[in-house]
Amino acid sequence: MVFTFGKFVEEVYFPVALRRWKNSTASTELNRIRVHLVSPLGETFMKEIAREELQMLLDQQAKTLARSVVDHLRFWLRSIFELAVSEGVLDRNPARTLFTPRQCKEGRAKLVLTGEEALKVITVLDLREKLIVRLGIWEGMRPGEILALKHSDIDGDSVWVRRRLYRGEVDSPKTRRSSRQVALTKTTADMLKSWVEATSPGDSEAWLFPSENPTTPIRRDNVWRRSIEPKLRKHGLQWATFQVMRRTFATLSKQAGVDAHTRSAQMGNTVDVSENEYALPRFEDQLAAVRRLEAVIQ
Repeated sequence: MVFTFGKFVEEVYFPVALRRWKNSTASTELNRIRVHLVSPLGETFMKEIAREELQMLLDQQAKTLARSVVDHLRFWLRSIFELAVSEGVLDRNPARTLFTPRQCKEGRAKLVLTGEEALKVITVLDLREKLIVRLGIWEGMRPGEILALKHSDIDGDSVWVRRRLYRGEVDSPKTRRSSRQVALTKTTADMLKSWVEATSPGDSEAWLFPSENPTTPIRRDNVWRRSIEPKLRKHGLQWATFQVMRRTFATLSKQAGVDAHTRSAQMGNTVDVSENEYALPRFEDQLAAVRRLEAVIQ
């Protein structure tokens, strides 16, 4: 059968992909693929698309999109054409050797809280928000994992991640590694005990952080917009988003000497992601490293 790019994506690729994508992935990637790939390539026949055309498309997209987005587009092109080969639509994959252009739109700066700033964040919040933020900064949990906790997930000095909340919908953990036991700092464990004593409805399956309707957990955007961000803004810390909190855990725990495998297990991702996406290097660490090298070589 002869396919245009758009027809193949909509009628073949998406039905296959949606069987393995989570709803959260689909909600982001369907639109991204349609806007950035199907729109410019949709009417072109699959057999007429050459590597040069695809590379020029990535080069063009890199002028307005951040590197992470262009990386995703490159991945989806390879995946789409790989499926086309396996389905007998093409005899080769023209996207196999595509690369992300060096010059991409500058992404947003990756920010990290200092230890002093992290403590400041905690001091300005009420107990519920203190606990939510501590689970992000000190325990490295994702906001969707924190807000999907139930009383039954508390297990002494740990909590179990068994589900997550994404855009108001309760779903399974993001990945296989995400389903895990998360160790708690002593302060967080004590704070959690105080919160449970003050709020426990006597039902182990009740949400740890319920919304105004106790049958549903509070949503991330609501707790951030109503209860966290306004108080942080008063102290110039409104930039300390949930993503910053998680990055702060990775960075400060690395500086504290926690090994990469332990950090990634606590965060529920791979060592590669933990090291390259979350843990940011400090100049002070680099300086200490070269000074140690200098001492050895002398």
